[in-house]
Amino acid sequence: MDISADARQITVGTMAFSHDANVWLLAPDGTVRASRHFPPWAPMQVATLNGGRALAVGLAYSRITSPEPTTWLGPTNAFFGTTLKDDLAEADTRDSELARLRPGAGDWRTGWLASHLGELFLRGPDWIFKPPGSFLHDDVRRQHLRYEDKNQLPTNRATRMAASGDGKRAAFAWLTFNQPTTGFRPQRDAVSVWGVNPNRPLWTAPASDDLVAPDLPAPAADFPELLKDDFRLRADAIVPGTVTAAVAVNADGSRVAILEYAVKIWVRSGPAIGKWDPPIHALNFVPQQRGRLRVFNADGRELLRETLPEAGLFELGFTDDADSVWCWPAAWFARGVAGEPWLPTTATARTVYQIDLKTRTTAALVFPDAIAHCAPNPAHPQALVSCWDGHLYLVNADGNITANHNLAAAARLAWSGDGSFAIAGTSEGKLVRLAHDGALAWQQRLLPAEPPVVTTPPAEIVTGVPIFQGGRIPRSEHAYVGDIWILKTGRDAVIVDAGGTSGFAFSQARLRALGIERATHVLHTHSHGDHSGGAYLWRVAGAKIVGPKSGALPLTWLMPMLTDYGIFPPRPLDLALPLARVGDETDFEVSGQKFRALFVPGHSFDLTVYKTELAGKRIAFTGDLGFERESDILHRCWTDAAKARPVVHAIREKLLAWKPDIVFTGHGVRPNGTEWVEDLLRRSEESLAKADAAERKP
Repeated sequence: MDISADARQITVGTMAFSHDANVWLLAPDGTVRASRHFPPWAPMQVATLNGGRALAVGLAYSRITSPEPTTWLGPTNAFFGTTLKDDLAEADTRDSELARLRPGAGDWRTGWLASHLGELFLRGPDWIFKPPGSFLHDDVRRQHLRYEDKNQLPTNRATRMAASGDGKRAAFAWLTFNQPTTGFRPQRDAVSVWGVNPNRPLWTAPASDDLVAPDLPAPAADFPELLKDDFRLRADAIVPGTVTAAVAVNADGSRVAILEYAVKIWVRSGPAIGKWDPPIHALNFVPQQRGRLRVFNADGRELLRETLPEAGLFELGFTDDADSVWCWPAAWFARGVAGEPWLPTTATARTVYQIDLKTRTTAALVFPDAIAHCAPNPAHPQALVSCWDGHLYLVNADGNITANHNLAAAARLAWSGDGSFAIAGTSEGKLVRLAHDGALAWQQRLLPAEPPVVTTPPAEIVTGVPIFQGGRIPRSEHAYVGDIWILKTGRDAVIVDAGGTSGFAFSQARLRALGIERATHVLHTHSHGDHSGGAYLWRVAGAKIVGPKSGALPLTWLMPMLTDYGIFPPRPLDLALPLARVGDETDFEVSGQKFRALFVPGHSFDLTVYKTELAGKRIAFTGDLGFERESDILHRCWTDAAKARPVVHAIREKLLAWKPDIVFTGHGVRPNGTEWVEDLLRRSEESLAKADAAERKP
């Protein structure tokens, strides 16, 4: 949500399918002035400038800039009055070397170190800046900042960004290397502060050099199958670094606060699989450490350097006088991992800290449930706090709660620039306006974002076999289009592949239409976002996640290391199958249905095929093992012949020999199962032969 600096425009972004609006413009009294759907389905940052003429919408994923995010900048009337396509979005994806740390399709705060999806753009009262070089003015003039001009705003990829309320200063937070790293621009600043419009550098502060990252999983040590050199998961070097995970600027730019954490950065000279993955990855960051808080004055002089009382990932903000800093746990971190708390909902997850800059004392404000969001008032000594149980609190600087409202759902929060009112928007689509004393002014409920209506029960994909398609979202809705298979076992169901997050609600509607009371398990074929990105939602709904033990690494630690599919919230692997090397098999039973899992890593390092017998048919679920035409096993292994050969052998010996009747792939069904596998193997072996011949040429 965003409230324009003149307090005349309220802009809201929601998640919705194409038949619903996902960007809303409201008047201060809650009247909806305009709404529309902007593809794809998930805007995650919005802003309107003074006067309402210019608007920006940041989207978490776009087909044209994959895997980069997309930002639309332009006239408000054009946005709401014109049929827009993806190619009209701001697609300026040029970047520096540091950007190759994989911004991905998800917010770095859930694990991806160099993604900037915390903020896609910065807003002042009369300007919006979208790195690396787009500047939009309130009269809708656009300015492109030149890379070579050193008197412009930074063009390197910032981890976080913040602007002062008056729009005169902007702060950029960085990921730094603690030692020289070949091929990458050195970056040693924790934060840099600029004057805006005109744009000019003001000061920088170096990163702390004494932070130490805790030990994190070592894939090659934990999973013996990854020790082989041809898998190339091991890093050429692991470089220590420091990430500035949060940054805040007060209303007039006289105070800047940052939070630092130690990290480890994986560097390698070549890709993990194939030829297109960049040669650098960050070992994903889950902060089992206490962050370092640093506060600076307008000239860059450091006023405070303290360690937070508890470990965890925190956000920052200032109230009116900027004599204290408010710190609260990031929403996903406080809530915990998909119903299995990463940290239990203890005091850590329920506490907002207030650090007094003069006395250097810390007050802990403990709430009944985990923190969903906190918004310090920029003009008054108070803050709004939303908890995951749906309660909204107004708390003053003394820690006294002066208002308490039950909104029945967790909320996002935004204050007007003058602090006279706030807007709370809940996960159920309710908008509430509150005065600065906490009194309710109005409530507004946006139309619910519903999945496409299921008017008739879904039909069996193959007659007589109780397998149904889940909520596959068409390409026009979202770029992630992996299939979700529903295997019905009476009143229960086993799900094969969770799909992306956009398919979950649609799949739930289909389960209800089929008379299924619960999905007991999700069988995980591989760690790509269009097949496993929504698994945390299924787990919250009660399903257990089943997959190979190597899947625990990307699923829990957010590490699709070998992919370009972005990241997604973590979830545990409930049933870890004892699969270690290509061709390994194991039997298991869930929801009364027997399965055999076949391990064929290559397309991803945890790709698993599931075999079962149902209604007298031999059924195989193969994920993204291979498809038609040139999309054979070698192609799916990213043209890595060394990886594809053992997979081809395992499929011939253990899938083709089993003679499947029907094959459900990650993208469609093949009812002539054995014939299709034979053809896949033929094409794959032909491709391998061509690759061998090309390799032998001088």
